[in-house]
Amino acid sequence: MRILQIDVPEQELACDELAYFSQLQGRDLDLSKLWELMDRAWESAGAGYAQTDQEAVSKFYKSPVWLLNGLFTECDPDSKRHRDRIANWLAGHAFEVIYDYGGGYGSLARKIAALCPNSQVRVVEPFPRKLALAVSRNFTNLTFVAALSGRADCIIAQDVLEHIIDPLDVFGHLLDHVHVRGYVVTANCFYPDIKCHLPQTFHLRYAFRHIVPSLGCRYVGTIPGVRHAQIFQKTNAEPNWEKARRQEQLSKRWSRVVHPIVEPIKTVLRPIWRALNG
Repeated sequence: MRILQIDVPEQELACDELAYFSQLQGRDLDLSKLWELMDRAWESAGAGYAQTDQEAVSKFYKSPVWLLNGLFTECDPDSKRHRDRIANWLAGHAFEVIYDYGGGYGSLARKIAALCPNSQVRVVEPFPRKLALAVSRNFTNLTFVAALSGRADCIIAQDVLEHIIDPLDVFGHLLDHVHVRGYVVTANCFYPDIKCHLPQTFHLRYAFRHIVPSLGCRYVGTIPGVRHAQIFQKTNAEPNWEKARRQEQLSKRWSRVVHPIVEPIKTVLRPIWRALNG
């Protein structure tokens, strides 16, 4: 079965995945069409943004559309470029243990495993797809695990925190599982691009990197060439949750004022910036 530009072995698909992909053979997908399919899956599951919707949200994340999303990122030029640059940054460090938190199909983890053969790469994914396990078999330094354990040198959370009701809580959990002077790299999209990006997180769009140092880290910068991939290094400082929550409440208030002003300006300036930077 050929989906997008990838030959997918049917024996590595679950029944629901096979039925879903059978409807997509021969179809081209761009990002907007993929997002449309993801929104349909969200609606079909009856998912929403209240605490009482969590069962439906869990059903949504089991949808075959997430495997399709993984295959799409294998082909998408922007996704490939981001993967390459994140993996190249990691390869420049002698990390022994690297976690890809919420790594899904494992595309980033496989790239890291290839470029960092002396590192142990672990994908935190409680229910990995059969196909994801199959395409990862040849990497002896890559494993799928159900949860974080012990301490790592670096944890990557790419396109994860915008799906979580309390991103600060999860970021604190990630920090707990890296060594002092270890790194957490987050690539967040706190924007309403698709329905599974939770509105409860949007206030963190510009404030995230200013708040999380209160949890015991310092902001280092961004991955070269991936501006939304932010690097944080754990320090010896004790986490100050009271301060972080105060900052978060302030960011919620300010976002109501700042975002309506900043976003239209960015729309105008973005093409100019791109033109100036080739």
